Amino acid sequence: MTGLPPTSSPRNPHYTLPNKWGFANERLTLLGAAYDPESIALAQRLGVEAGWRCLEAGAGGGSFAHWLCSVTLPGGRVLAVDADPRHLTDLPHRGGEVARMDLVTDELPEGAFDFVHTRFVLLHIAQRDIVLQRLVRALAPGGVILLEEGDGLGVLDELPGAFGEVWRAFARSTETAGANQAWARDLPAYLGAVGLVDVQVEAEIPMFRGGSPMARMWNLTWAQVHETLIALDVSPKVIAAAQAELADEQRWFYAPPTVRAWGRAR
Repeated sequence: MTGLPPTSSPRNPHYTLPNKWGFANERLTLLGAAYDPESIALAQRLGVEAGWRCLEAGAGGGSFAHWLCSVTLPGGRVLAVDADPRHLTDLPHRGGEVARMDLVTDELPEGAFDFVHTRFVLLHIAQRDIVLQRLVRALAPGGVILLEEGDGLGVLDELPGAFGEVWRAFARSTETAGANQAWARDLPAYLGAVGLVDVQVEAEIPMFRGGSPMARMWNLTWAQVHETLIALDVSPKVIAAAQAELADEQRWFYAPPTVRAWGRAR
């Protein structure tokens, strides 16, 4: 993947990894392959089933929305929203709905959903507190919200090799654009503060092998933000070394922790 053309990563004013990049669909597909199993297992534990009305906010490539359609339809509802829904065109064929929506400025239906989900969305949005309040208001009484976000939790400085060097520069670039790489650690407190009950949280540090879907996803991410990394004084040689490491099936890596927090509307 080191031969991919670099991009300057033009930014949506509210999100740091826009969907309009030429290889964004492939990157989002790999992200789904890497993270969907854990997301699905937790959604099943939370009781998502046929007939549930579901909102997928910041749906990206739509893989999790596809699963929601397979489980809740017919009889339920799946609404997938994104500021740039270009990768969601097949969802209506599965019975789902798609809406172009800016989560910061556009209003969501209130009290309309039994299940609301986001994954790696809010940490990238500077106005995340506004979005969280809107997502909570979208819950029907008794509805469940599940937020999955990345958080450094002190491990970023320990990430080894060129991969670690590039990841730290990438984290700095997202925070310059409004992201908060430390926000997720306080998710349980935020959910309680907005009135949810039965709040719970878990976290894991993903381990992955070179050449795996997660490694390929990070490889594409480095290509997407290539010019941004260069502007942060990361040399092309270091970026290429990080991509070579990620392609090496003999190497193992760990990513920053994933924090998963959920709560229920009264």
